Amino acid sequence: MNDKELLYIKTIADTQSISKAAEELFIAQPSLSQALQRIERELGTHLFIREPRGMKLTYAGEKYYLMAKEILDIYSDFKSEITHINELKAGRLVIGIARYMGMNILPNILPKFNKNYPNIEIIIREENTRVLENLVLGGNVDFALTHVHKKEMNEKINYEILKEDEFLLVTPKAYLKDSDKIKVKDGKSYVDLRDLEGEKFILLDINKGIRKVQDRTIKSYGISPDVVFTTKNFETAKRLAANGMGITIIPKDYLNIFSQDKNYDSFNLSGTEENIWYTAILTIPDIYKSQATKVFIDEVKRFFK
Repeated sequence: MNDKELLYIKTIADTQSISKAAEELFIAQPSLSQALQRIERELGTHLFIREPRGMKLTYAGEKYYLMAKEILDIYSDFKSEITHINELKAGRLVIGIARYMGMNILPNILPKFNKNYPNIEIIIREENTRVLENLVLGGNVDFALTHVHKKEMNEKINYEILKEDEFLLVTPKAYLKDSDKIKVKDGKSYVDLRDLEGEKFILLDINKGIRKVQDRTIKSYGISPDVVFTTKNFETAKRLAANGMGITIIPKDYLNIFSQDKNYDSFNLSGTEENIWYTAILTIPDIYKSQATKVFIDEVKRFFK
């Protein structure tokens, strides 16, 4: 039994004629007669009685007709809903995003998207990168937007790189003023961390994505940092450094998320490539993406251009 067979029986019953039903269905009358015989044979009963006034439903036929009508109505409603989803008149979008990226990026994208597609329900999951990767792998989000280091990428996930961001050294204001540890190149000030061995370091919690890049960066210099403070918040690390409690390494894009004050100095790091992470869209390769997902991802890409 399929939707075509259901429609055949319903149309014959509605028109009380195989010839008229065949016209409405745009099929040859012999083909429709054969289909009816096949359906009745499979069911082991007659659905119609031929009378002078036309085709009359048997008791079994009446039951079949009511069932066919209900199923076809449900199917029609379902196709209408699918059309609305494809036309972005309805649907749901589950977005995974790194916590601090959410507050910085989504307010620039969501208002326009919501205005254009007000009936799309949007669910936002703000998590760290490792959790977001698991959500993507488990199919629990349509896509994720986060930071990732090139050596931390999962081979089962597709990372579409949008932006490169480097980690900068943050020190108290004028802490290295007139120091020969600062090298200037192409208008940028650089510092080699080997020249700061012995300084007090403020690092992020060991489970934080930022900490992983901090550790990779410091390790690349072959030094052992004197860690005096560990915090879960990069803004706390930055402010502690600004207030003379030590030095830290923070993503450039994160320096001014919460405050625009510049009571600290920041420097590029020389002699390493480990202080780079990437903003990326995370998806499963070759998996179906809804129209809403495709449109929102396009908006994210435009934001980063």
